[in-house]
Order: sequence, then C-alpha cells, then structure tokens
Amino acid sequence: MPEPDPDAGAPASPEERGEEMPAPPEGLAKRVWEPLQAQTVYDLERVTDYCEELIEHKERPVSPNETAGEGEVADEKPPQNLSRKKRRAAKEELEEMSTDELKELSEGELTRYGHVQIRKLPCGPGCKGCPHGPYTYIIYRDSRGKVTSKYAGKASEG
Repeated sequence: MPEPDPDAGAPASPEERGEEMPAPPEGLAKRVWEPLQAQTVYDLERVTDYCEELIEHKERPVSPNETAGEGEVADEKPPQNLSRKKRRAAKEELEEMSTDELKELSEGELTRYGHVQIRKLPCGPGCKGCPHGPYTYIIYRDSRGKVTSKYAGKASEG
C-alpha cells in the first residue's frame, strides 16, 4: 500500500501556485522590504498605521521656537498654513531651488516653504563690524524630519 502524502490536501503556497509577491519599490533597501514579506496581514496593517504616524511627525510644520543655525534673529515670519500634501510639494521644490532662485522671492513668498528668519551673523573674532546682515533663511524640516535652514539671500533693511 502506498504511503500517504503528508502534503496532500494542504493548500498550495502562492509560490507553488505560480503567484509572486509584489515587487518592492525601486531603491528600497532589502533590509526594509524583505522582513515585511514575512509579516501577517494584521502586522502589516499595524506597520502601515505606524508609518502614517511617523510621516505626519516628520512632516509637521516647524514651530516658531525651533531654530536651525546661528546668529541673532532680528525678525521672524511664520509659515503659511498648508496641507500636508502641499507642505511636502513645497519642501521638494525648495530642496531643488538654487540660492539665486530663492533670492528672487519675497519674504511673503518664502513663507510657503517654511518659517522665515531674518538673522544677523557673527563672522569671527576680531571683527569690528559684527554681527553682519541681515540675511534671510528658511527654516524647514528635511526629508528625515530634522529642522534645518537654507540661505535665501540678503534681507532688505527696514
């Protein structure tokens, strides 16, 4: 009498049925996507919820008490109240812009990209003209969620 097949009646795995896992996003590290493929649907839903919370945290607007950089702040202008989607688009646009392009924008236009600070900066020991400026900086969160600044040119005095 033939031996019973221990796998008989067991459902075939997706791979055995010729179904493949979805391809991970291009450029995503294997150490990130490979462990996800082994997770249950319940755990993947929890990971999705956590990722959404983490994105929200890392993309939150910069508050006026958060600073990036040195110098004496002479004036501040708060960022525009933009939706998360518009903040993300503005941040991507800002990171691509050159200083020359930023210099062409008014302080009001710069508030689209983040918190605008007008600073006066020291240059070093022995300088009799310090602090220098005023200079315009945009304070924003980079793609890792860290508060950073970008120079936007010499500020108008007055």
